[in-house]
Amino acid sequence: MKILRGIKFESSKRRLISNYNISAIADIIPDEYNLEYKKLYEKYKDNKLKDNTTVYLTPLSIFPSYKLKNYIDENKLNISTARKSDKLDTVIVSDLFIRENFIDSKRDTFYIIPHKYINDNYNKFIYISSHYDNINEVPRYHLPKNYSKEITSFIITEKDLKEAILYDKSFEKLLQFPKITGHPISYFHGNKKAYDNIDFYLNLISLVKNYKLEVVFDNNVNSLANKDTVLDLEIFNTLYNMLASTDDSNWSIAREIIANCDFEVSKPYIMFLTNVFDVLKNKSNNKNYHLVYKQLVNLNDELERSMFWNSYADFINKMIKTYPEYKQVMCDCLTVHLNHLFKVDLVKTIHSL
Repeated sequence: MKILRGIKFESSKRRLISNYNISAIADIIPDEYNLEYKKLYEKYKDNKLKDNTTVYLTPLSIFPSYKLKNYIDENKLNISTARKSDKLDTVIVSDLFIRENFIDSKRDTFYIIPHKYINDNYNKFIYISSHYDNINEVPRYHLPKNYSKEITSFIITEKDLKEAILYDKSFEKLLQFPKITGHPISYFHGNKKAYDNIDFYLNLISLVKNYKLEVVFDNNVNSLANKDTVLDLEIFNTLYNMLASTDDSNWSIAREIIANCDFEVSKPYIMFLTNVFDVLKNKSNNKNYHLVYKQLVNLNDELERSMFWNSYADFINKMIKTYPEYKQVMCDCLTVHLNHLFKVDLVKTIHSL
């Protein structure tokens, strides 16, 4: 894996120091590559798993392997799993994971400069009095355990390089090096999966083309696996009481039930529960719930964060404006919620207008 060290010119010190925001980068995802991925998504977005095939549940998937095995066994499908490219028919990836980690993130324009070139030509500008600022050292906590700390290249944003040139014309020589616009992947808490698998993502398109593979997105697999379980008002009421319980073992069971239902059909009930109960706003250690959590995060963005952060009254108002078809469902859920708050079945029914 590459280690690209982010640097910038600190005018007050007149030195090249570490760019704290991009201290240690595995690679930069070019905008052009992400555009190719979006084309791949459009081509395969409706794909389903097929019988008599060999599939690879890739590191870019967040679908639990045990759930895939259960789905294959329960439906008596002749589907085997493998990893070697020449043995495969299909790869399973998560569009939600890819977009969150590799596409829908902060972008910038960078120059990529060989490590040796900076040290040979700009040694007098290298700041070495601080371990954290020293561009030739990568702080331990900026890399996963047991990773090499050997820096392959430096990267500097176009903006920072222009500022460096204003202070010293010699930095103009760096303009000769390749420039790339895209999203840098750095290591931070909760980002290890993306950091570890950036190479797989950057090779995904060529892998699919070279071996003529099908692509299946794990939310489609999840929908098929959960199609027989749909939340209705009765199950919503049961889940509400479980989540309102002081017994946290009930919370785990509720999460598991939610993770095993058809999310798209059950969506309004799940969203209401998420607004009311903070436990559903956490990813948790339940891998089966991770896919639900990703979908909830995306929906929360659509609702301008009202599902995670607003009161239930504001949330319902936003839901009805965004999804008018859920008016009655919101009223039914509100009935359950108000009766819980009143601690008596005071409200019999609420009708939408």
